[in-house]
Amino acid sequence: MARTKASGSGRSTQHPPEAPASEIPQPPSRHVRVFEAIADLNRGFDHVIADVERLKELGFFRDKFSNRFAKTCPLTIEDLRAWGNFEVTEHLSSRGEADMARSSRRLHDFEKRFKDPNDALVEAERLKKKLAAKGGEAGKKTPKEGAE
Repeated sequence: MARTKASGSGRSTQHPPEAPASEIPQPPSRHVRVFEAIADLNRGFDHVIADVERLKELGFFRDKFSNRFAKTCPLTIEDLRAWGNFEVTEHLSSRGEADMARSSRRLHDFEKRFKDPNDALVEAERLKKKLAAKGGEAGKKTPKEGAE
């Protein structure tokens, strides 16, 4: 405790209150950065297509060959967009499956540490009753079989 006077005053220094964890800015995760990059890439493709269209409206691409460029360019850009999105999402999909398997394993291991040992007995009893009920149903004859 900070003393303000030599006489021993009990006043302490004032500190600003701590911000809750939810209000502390966190750096974006790798996942956020990847999806932002994909969005930026797609916006870039949109800009290129819009720029070609704007140049066309301003009177460019009037002759036979440049008009061909104006028609082909958006198609080519859309093809590149589809190819890029496919490559990225395919990679994200396989990486997502691996991440899900790893995190599920970690969660299972974490939960296992706190699992009640009696839960296994309760589960075994439930399965035993379920099997007994199925066994009773299997032993019954259907009306068709009893008529023979």
